[in-house]
Amino acid sequence: QAAFLRPGSRVHHCMADDDGTAATVTLPHSSFAQAYPAVTNVRATGDYFHAINQWAVGHTSLFYWAIGVLPFKDGFYSSTNKQVGGQTVGPETNPDREAIMATLSTAMVGPMDGIFLLNKTRIMTTCRADGVVLKPDRPISISDYCFKASNKVPSVEACYVYQTYTDIADFGRVHYLFNNDGSQALTPDMVHLEATDDYVVYNWYTGALAKLSASVTLAEGYEGHIYTVVTPVVNGWALIGETNKIVTVSANTRFETVTATATGLSASVKGTANETVSVCATKSADLKLQCQDVHFATASTQTVDFK
Repeated sequence: QAAFLRPGSRVHHCMADDDGTAATVTLPHSSFAQAYPAVTNVRATGDYFHAINQWAVGHTSLFYWAIGVLPFKDGFYSSTNKQVGGQTVGPETNPDREAIMATLSTAMVGPMDGIFLLNKTRIMTTCRADGVVLKPDRPISISDYCFKASNKVPSVEACYVYQTYTDIADFGRVHYLFNNDGSQALTPDMVHLEATDDYVVYNWYTGALAKLSASVTLAEGYEGHIYTVVTPVVNGWALIGETNKIVTVSANTRFETVTATATGLSASVKGTANETVSVCATKSADLKLQCQDVHFATASTQTVDFK
């Protein structure tokens, strides 16, 4: 426990008990988080491949965020390959869901594939070229939608409608919605909005764009769930961001500033050496996706303009 108290230490704690000394239960107690400030994140899910719904970090994340630690989603296989020699052979049948939950947890992303078995393309949807994870502003959590009596949700425990967001100063809040039920339409209250709010909905799997309304039908991804970005319209423009990343608009790590006027949208984009960043936006009037590639020879910041 000495590392938990050492100044400057950063500790990941796995399955703490009442006093943080043993691995017996999943949830840490608030007294533990307060006593050991070096602990920045704690595992918030059951054992990979052994626990039921081990991917579902959005319920327990509410508690973790409240006590000041990040909820870590247990390590996962990023590919559908059989992992011969691993703790479990698999295969993982929902690797996108695993990567989405790990990224949106805002803690570490822990692919644990064997040699030559990792899916690089999928892992790169979580981060920049230098490995820095592109995160939302807070951990993904169960939506208030699940608690509203009017929605007649059969069971809050089995409601896997999760949401989080990114705030861009002077531009607005970009929402991210995961729904494990791919047949369910998106309603504004799933992301804490109203039907009258001026937003654009981007289907991360199909690339389809739609205006936010009382009910938006979305085509599910190949794993059967929905993942979508709900982004504000400012002066007729909506920033979609990096469509090849799970968090399409990550504040500060990627997008420093975004401004929109009647004549166009401008975004200040941060990149690392030898990286190409594809940035997309749309006019709400026509919902046609416009994308531009920004090339970085060195780590720097560049401006991309849409007209």
